[in-house]
Amino acid sequence: MRTKKLIVFSALLAMLSWSNAFADVEFFLETPIGGRLTVMVNDQSITNATGRYRFFDLDPGRAQVTVYQGRNVMFRQVVMLNPETRTMAILHPQYGFRIQKTIPVHTGEMNRSYQYQPQQEPDQMRQLPDENVNPNANRLMPGSKPTEETMKQNRSQEMPAKSDEVMTADQLEQYLKAIQRTAKEKRLDFMKQTLAKQVFNVQQLTEIIKQFDTPKERLEVAKLGWDSVVDRSNFEIIYDQFSFDSDQKELRAYCEGM
Repeated sequence: MRTKKLIVFSALLAMLSWSNAFADVEFFLETPIGGRLTVMVNDQSITNATGRYRFFDLDPGRAQVTVYQGRNVMFRQVVMLNPETRTMAILHPQYGFRIQKTIPVHTGEMNRSYQYQPQQEPDQMRQLPDENVNPNANRLMPGSKPTEETMKQNRSQEMPAKSDEVMTADQLEQYLKAIQRTAKEKRLDFMKQTLAKQVFNVQQLTEIIKQFDTPKERLEVAKLGWDSVVDRSNFEIIYDQFSFDSDQKELRAYCEGM
């Protein structure tokens, strides 16, 4: 009888191990930092300048997420990944790393419809301390901000923005809130670091420009936004945001010269 119980128990353990081994585990990271980055999750790595990094077929359990700019480590964090789960996170240049939501992923049931509800960092998905890295691991490491020249080079190598990548209303609202939380004297620097990695339409750009008080700042933001709008044919709306002819002429000269 005891032998039969041991056999059944061993079979259950084997089935559990098999289930975890073939579990669908995914990790998505988005960042508005800008520039060409390499993101590693355990032994998988992705390098691009899109700000979106999507990993599939990961092992459940502890996973180390590392972000490199060139050979320099910008960020390192350990997270817990559950079986049959997609973990979606954001790495913000000012507010650091945050898990936005987790989504159940049901392997073998792709045709079934599910209503997913975002979860606010449940206990099993919260960030875990890593004794081998900086104690402020959820913040960007010093010296990680890309230079303006690097950002220009990376932008020149990127593919044109697609209309289906445009910010949603919720994403725009979150972005505007991030601008508002930034000290006014630092908002233009925040724009230089993040705006090139966003994709939006002209109407959304007008809302972003309104977050700035001085014509000089608004003009600079409009120039930065020219690279990321998907409907440049409507850019006349942006010109109309400036009262002085000199500002309009300067912006036109910039856009026509790009």
